[in-house]
Amino acid sequence: MANKLQIQGDESVLLRVTHSNIKSFSSDIRFSLQLTLEAVKEKLWKKCGTCVVSMSLELYDDSGAKVADLSDNATALGFYSPRDG
Repeated sequence: MANKLQIQGDESVLLRVTHSNIKSFSSDIRFSLQLTLEAVKEKLWKKCGTCVVSMSLELYDDSGAKVADLSDNATALGFYSPRDG
């Protein structure tokens, strides 16, 4: 199903976002792969209310295995090659 969510030539990704402290929070959010991690955090702040400086982002695969810590705010999201879903 994830492949159907990707638009041909689209430089964005649809990610399932969860929150470590708000267990009831889960949302599918589309991000441009060009966004810096700081810009991703800004977008997330508007969705979940956690301030940017308090965020620590982690990327997981479909099986729930951790792929990477997203720690450098200046790095583009696309550097980590996230996939839809």
